[in-house]
Amino acid sequence: MKFSEILTEANVWLQREGRLRNRSLQCEYGLDDETLADLKDELMEGQEVAVDKDGKMLVWTGGEASEEGLLHPPQSSLSQKHP
Repeated sequence: MKFSEILTEANVWLQREGRLRNRSLQCEYGLDDETLADLKDELMEGQEVAVDKDGKMLVWTGGEASEEGLLHPPQSSLSQKHP
């Protein structure tokens, strides 16, 4: 599974559950410590949808985005046509 696919699935899972332990992410996706760190960094710093709690889990902070919104982000206003 590609990193981008894991990121998308983990994002949806984290949003749905509200919090996920690091070990749960490692077990679910077969992640080593380095890839887990990359995943957490992308969710916390890149997308700003999670925070680390005690170095043991991620907690969702991204509000209520739908799964559809996570898979297909809205187009920028520059690319939208205006009537």
